[in-house]
Amino acid sequence: MVQIVNQGVLGGGFRHYSGLLPVAPMDGGAQAQASVRIFHCPAANAAAIFRGDIAVFASASIGTQGAADLPANISAPSASVVIGNGGGSGLGNQSMAPNATRWVPGDTTSVIAGVVVGFGPITLYMAKNGFQYIPASTEAWISIETDPQVEMAITVPTVPGTAFNLLLNDGADVQANAGFQSTRFGISGVSLNASLASTSTLPLRVLSSGMQIGNDPTSAGFVANVMFNGNRHFRGGGALGAD
Repeated sequence: MVQIVNQGVLGGGFRHYSGLLPVAPMDGGAQAQASVRIFHCPAANAAAIFRGDIAVFASASIGTQGAADLPANISAPSASVVIGNGGGSGLGNQSMAPNATRWVPGDTTSVIAGVVVGFGPITLYMAKNGFQYIPASTEAWISIETDPQVEMAITVPTVPGTAFNLLLNDGADVQANAGFQSTRFGISGVSLNASLASTSTLPLRVLSSGMQIGNDPTSAGFVANVMFNGNRHFRGGGALGAD
C-alpha cells in the first residue's frame, strides 16, 4: 500500500500535522454543536494555543485557576495590555468562561476540557494583529469542543512497535512537534505519541485507523481515530476541582 496521507514521507506530503481534528460525535446526534463552549485563556498562560490542541481546566498547578467575564461585558479597559478591551455593557460576571490552558504531554492529573476548535469572541487586539492562534502571555477566549465522546483524527508520525491492529482500545498521549505549529493558519503541530499502552491516566483512547483511502498503518505518518479517555475528561470520570 502506498502511504498518501502524511507529511514528510515519499509519496505523501499534503497532510500537515494538525493536532486533533473532530470527525463526528460518537452518538451521531445532530446536536453536536451544542458541545462547543467558550473558555477563557488568562494573560498568565505560558503556552501558545492552536486549533487541534487538547485543552484542560486551569488550576493552581497548571495555568491560573478561576474564570472570567466575556469581553463584551467588560466596561473598562482590561488590566492586561494585550487585550485593550473596553466599552462593553459592564453587566456580566467574572464566572462566565472557565479558565483553560493547553495540555502538557505527560500530564497525568489535569482534567480535560476538550479539543480547541476555534477562538472567540475575538478581541480587538487579536483582530488588529491578525492572530489565528493565541500567543503565549495573551489573554483571549477559546472555543472548545467538550463532547467527551467526540471521535477525532490525528497523525501518528512513527509506526508503533506492535502492529497497530493489536493496539486498538489502548491509551495514548500526544507529542508537541513545536516546529510544525502553524502560526499563520493557527493549526496545531500535535501528533499522536506512538507509545500506546493500557494506562488509565493517558488522555486518549485509540479507536481505529479511520476510513481514509491510502491510509497505511504500517507506514510512518498514518492517521488514527481516537476519543478522549473518560477517566480524564470533566464530562466523564475526571476529578472534581480542588480549592
